[in-house]
Amino acid sequence: MDGIVRRSIEPGAPPGTLAGRAPVGEEALHFTLVEYAADAVEVEEAATVERCKFHLATPEKTWIDVAGRASAQMLNALGDAFHLHPLALEDVFHSHQRPKLDIYEQQGFIVLNDPVYVDGEIKPRQVSIFFGENYVISFHDADEDIFRPVRERVLRTGSRLRRKGIDYLVYALVDLVVDRKFPVIEKVSAQLESLEDEALDRPTSATLKRIHEARRALMAFHRIQWAERETVLSLMRPEVPFVIKETRTYMRDCFDHTVAVMELIESYRDMANGLMEVYLMDTSNRMNEVMKTLAIITAFFMPLSFLTGIYGMNFETETGNMPELKWPFGYVYFWCMVAVIVIGLFLWMKRKRWF
Repeated sequence: MDGIVRRSIEPGAPPGTLAGRAPVGEEALHFTLVEYAADAVEVEEAATVERCKFHLATPEKTWIDVAGRASAQMLNALGDAFHLHPLALEDVFHSHQRPKLDIYEQQGFIVLNDPVYVDGEIKPRQVSIFFGENYVISFHDADEDIFRPVRERVLRTGSRLRRKGIDYLVYALVDLVVDRKFPVIEKVSAQLESLEDEALDRPTSATLKRIHEARRALMAFHRIQWAERETVLSLMRPEVPFVIKETRTYMRDCFDHTVAVMELIESYRDMANGLMEVYLMDTSNRMNEVMKTLAIITAFFMPLSFLTGIYGMNFETETGNMPELKWPFGYVYFWCMVAVIVIGLFLWMKRKRWF
């Protein structure tokens, strides 16, 4: 493409510099530098901090993406080099912050969340974005290059990102992080559908555990998304610096996406609660079936046990024998009475629709 310059600087910067990769013993950091204007783009993979610092001082729009988990010492060094506020750097270092928007002196700071769904659990991953008049610095510790789609749009000649200001790049990054939650919701949905089939078929104690895990995951997801929706809403306020009115219109569309994600999460929370009710109802029904079976057995055998007890008292006393013992057909009478009782109980229970 015309006007695109690509550089790849291998790690191994001079002593005293921070290269694209951290020294041994620290978490690896990867710096991707993108400087662009309407008619030109320069991209440096594995750039050094010195190169990033130099481009921050140029009038062109600059985007620095820092991937990896930085140590406290390295973050302090980056803060000094890029003039980042120390309070914001603490939020970057102590990850798992709730999504928010902070405004410092001529600098905005956004915290977002890019969660993943692994083994029935929502694992949050923080995304931090600094922005100023002509620069954006993003931090994330994801293994994948989550901002590659935005970078590809910047490389495209005539793209809206190239023509508009730095605030539009902020919108594009925020919108990408918000939209990345839809695939996560699809995974949660597939898990709930599997649990629904299992709960309606033959649920076990393992089913109950998985339902609890899904409910906890959706609760954590809801907490993240609620704060993120408020963060996007804050970006739409007129007092936010460096965000013009036209970009706030695009932010409104991003806000609609956060609302859509929130509605999906709430609907799946209702579905998970419904699965819990289905499980408890199935457990109750099975218990009722057991009690019903025991009650039927008891109903049949109680009168039979009574008759057997009477008939079995075949002892003789001083005053005489029991009259039943002298009946010529006592044994036949006994079994006839047993048959009448059993058949009668069966017909009566059948009429009551107990079977």
